[in-house]
Amino acid sequence: MRHRVLAFDDGTAFVEQAVFLGTVQEGAILCAWHEAPEDGRPLLERNILAALDRLQGALRPHLEAEIRDSRGDDYTAGVPEAFSDAPERHGPGIPLFGWRILYPVTPETTWDDTLDVALWNSSLAIEEWSHHYDHIDEVRQDGFASLLRRHDVPAVLCAACRKPITSRHPRWPGIWVTPTDEGGSATCEGTGTEPFPPAPRIGWYSDGEFGTPHRPR
Repeated sequence: MRHRVLAFDDGTAFVEQAVFLGTVQEGAILCAWHEAPEDGRPLLERNILAALDRLQGALRPHLEAEIRDSRGDDYTAGVPEAFSDAPERHGPGIPLFGWRILYPVTPETTWDDTLDVALWNSSLAIEEWSHHYDHIDEVRQDGFASLLRRHDVPAVLCAACRKPITSRHPRWPGIWVTPTDEGGSATCEGTGTEPFPPAPRIGWYSDGEFGTPHRPR
């Protein structure tokens, strides 16, 4: 999340309230970014932003209803816009995607006036470890990948582990890999329901022990 004041040369100022992609969305977009040709990146970026606007549109009514129930008032959620920033200095090399609301600053504006609760709460809904919003199709990993494809973003999931994959990694072209916290992997661990080799397994070198290659759905 990001909360900052933006001052411009013409004397105007805005407060930006921003939320950035969770692990599910970032991994899918990173792989799709590699799958697209370089000369198609400007159009791809516009399509990604359109898909992210649709994701927020699907999520916002649920967040709004939860806040109304907890506060007992007629709260109306703000409508953030999808946006992109320059790539992070030590990031994966793609634009930084997220959603934001810009609040005009006047002499009467307070910091609390520039906070939309639903936008902050959306940061929890889009995180991979949070399954509270899995009933919303666009939030789940497979649903988000389908949303991207409907907006002509080439998102590909592995047929076994369902993680986002790309065959155009700069160092491993032609090999389907997925981004991970450890820097990426060409090994598919499946869904975690595959049978283990029979005991004892010491020295057992098999696909079941080490995983298989990723393959697109």
